[in-house]
Amino acid sequence: MILPAETYIELTADLADAILCETYLDDVLTEDGNGDIRYTEEAQERFNEHLDMVCNKLSDYGIYKEGE
Repeated sequence: MILPAETYIELTADLADAILCETYLDDVLTEDGNGDIRYTEEAQERFNEHLDMVCNKLSDYGIYKEGE
C-alpha cells in the first residue's frame, strides 16, 4: 500500500509521538528562548528511534510513502 507522502509522514510522526508520550517518564517538551516549543534533546532522540521503528514496522506490512 502506498500512502501519499504527507499522510505517511503525519501518520508515522503521530504514532512515534504517541509511543514517546506513553513511555517517556520525564517532560518531553521544552521552550526555547524565542518561545518555540520543541522536544527536549533526549526526547528528540527517543522520538527518532520510535519513528524508525514505526517506519520499519509499516514497511514489514507493505505500507510505504509515495515516491519510495
